[in-house]
Amino acid sequence: MDIVETESSATPDQLPRIAPHGEPIARPSRNEVRRRILGAAAEEFAVRGFAAAKLTEIARRAGFTKGAVYSNFESKQDLFAELFAERSLELAGRVLAEIADLDIADAVGRGGETISTWLVGEPGWALLVLEFGVQAAREPAIAEAYLRERRSLRSQLEDLIAGRADAWGIADRVDAHVLAITIMALISGLMLEHAVDPEQVDQQAVQSAVAGVFAGAFARP
Repeated sequence: MDIVETESSATPDQLPRIAPHGEPIARPSRNEVRRRILGAAAEEFAVRGFAAAKLTEIARRAGFTKGAVYSNFESKQDLFAELFAERSLELAGRVLAEIADLDIADAVGRGGETISTWLVGEPGWALLVLEFGVQAAREPAIAEAYLRERRSLRSQLEDLIAGRADAWGIADRVDAHVLAITIMALISGLMLEHAVDPEQVDQQAVQSAVAGVFAGAFARP
């Protein structure tokens, strides 16, 4: 089984420099290369899952050689971990933007709605995250990448929670660390429940569950 892919002997800078018709083409920036690789990886993981995905196919989708992938990411698990972090922070940013100017009562409902819409709208991604977590529990190399990004995400989520609690004047009653753990665990659990039973664990149920946790965490005495 090809689960853990590590660095090969491919030349790191093997990027396409000649267009199909033979004319020189501008070399893409490193940021552009990484963006295209991450986009291609999202497509490949969605089609094949984490375990079956191939770096050679990700490189082909991105329009680069496998060496270009290795020059930007040490392994398949590092690539997926960064993609996971990017998607997770995008969701956190979306939630924060939605509740930035709201009071606690309105923010609870809006936050639950935003998270439930994302979770139900991307069932394939939810399954990928769950698969990655299972693989991390079995493979030390995958666990290293998984833990690095999960801890980084948890730390950033703590900062977001602390900032919002401070703005609402309830910082002394909110344990940002515990709430960050709770939210991440809740979302992971809801991903699984919705994936296996979307009829009962539908968007409304997910929204109510998330809003309930938020309401309890931010409730005024």
